[in-house]
Amino acid sequence: MPINPKETLFKELSLYMLLISFTGALGVGIIFQDLKIVLSFLAGALLAYLNFITLRKEGQELLWKVYQNVMLCVDRPYQKERTYFLVKTYLRLLALGIIFYFLIAKFSLQPLFLILGFTLVYFQIFIVTLKMWLKRRESF
Repeated sequence: MPINPKETLFKELSLYMLLISFTGALGVGIIFQDLKIVLSFLAGALLAYLNFITLRKEGQELLWKVYQNVMLCVDRPYQKERTYFLVKTYLRLLALGIIFYFLIAKFSLQPLFLILGFTLVYFQIFIVTLKMWLKRRESF
């Protein structure tokens, strides 16, 4: 059975996301020894993970719809789907902003560590993707 590089990438990403989140939270906890800071970091990492999972699902749906429209020879096969995808993406960003606001204002979580947890997960996605790209490049 052939190995699907896309599924391998997503399995590796999910594993690394969990690993980097808990390792980062452990490191932050050891350095700062404050539960609120650790919870801030974990909340940011969890929001990034959920955002990535939903974006992945919607991106695959977008590509499938565009593919179907191309096969049906529809004129401008991506316009409606692309617009819908962008609207959903901007609404997701707005929702993330509102969630960040409430986490900071109502629960007094640390904004720096919320953002650190959020961006660390996306930095890790960049690293894993770069690693997979370099591995594929070497095989050619």
